[in-house]
Amino acid sequence: MTRCGAQSIAVDECMALDVVGEIAQEYHLGFIGNVHVTNVLFEETEEVRADVQRCLDDGQRFPGYVFGLGGPLTQHISLQRMDEVVSDYQARW
Repeated sequence: MTRCGAQSIAVDECMALDVVGEIAQEYHLGFIGNVHVTNVLFEETEEVRADVQRCLDDGQRFPGYVFGLGGPLTQHISLQRMDEVVSDYQARW
């Protein structure tokens, strides 16, 4: 992807942010990810909070990191669940 001129990449929920961050840093790329969509869909609030914190802890070490979901949103995600994730993110920054 870096040879194609990409300036940023999105990573799915299965990829380790610390590994992606090292590669992104080497090639001067931004990257976005990787809150687990399944956590947002089905897990209790504490699991979502733990996943948000994991992403923030892993990603904040790298310039160019953008907090985001590691997969597509579906019609099954409730607005309340999304509000919880966004509120957790806002409270931590």
